[in-house]
Amino acid sequence: MKFFKQLVITFVASCVLAVGATAAVPQKGDQKPPPPKPPQEVPKPPKEQPPPPRNDNGNKGGGDKKGGKP
Repeated sequence: MKFFKQLVITFVASCVLAVGATAAVPQKGDQKPPPPKPPQEVPKPPKEQPPPPRNDNGNKGGGDKKGGKP
């Protein structure tokens, strides 16, 4: 039982030392982030006009509605 008690005390002491050592190190988050960059103006080329639509209803096939039947 005495050995177990020493083991627990040693473990607690090492944890306390580890917490103290990490608390002394300065954090990286203390510095402010750099200011945002202003947006760059990029010239856009003019859009080409699409060709006008055809008024032929899209299908110029045969006019029979038989579906291949004689």
